[in-house]
Amino acid sequence: MSTESKTAEESRIPTKEELIAALKEQIEVKSVQLELQEINEKLAKSIAGEYQAMQFVAQMKSPHKSPAVEHTITQEDLDNNPELADQGFEVGDEVFIPEEEIAPVKDRKLKRS
Repeated sequence: MSTESKTAEESRIPTKEELIAALKEQIEVKSVQLELQEINEKLAKSIAGEYQAMQFVAQMKSPHKSPAVEHTITQEDLDNNPELADQGFEVGDEVFIPEEEIAPVKDRKLKRS
């Protein structure tokens, strides 16, 4: 008899109310997951900003001040260096790039026509 009752329970079709209750529960779970994701995104941006500020302070306190070039982050910078976006940099951010990290530009000669 217990085997028959288990089979009957497993093959029973849920009622409309049971389906609605299960869907509402899933909606609630997904809402909480979405909220957690948003909190994690804010936390990641906050940590990246804190890291950026710490780097800035370290540069300011560094006894070996190397010449640096001020640069404004562009979309092209973010496209070519996705790790910048991962670190929290955005288009329009002002950064200082040490001169030794800037790739030298080869001398170009203009052709006369």
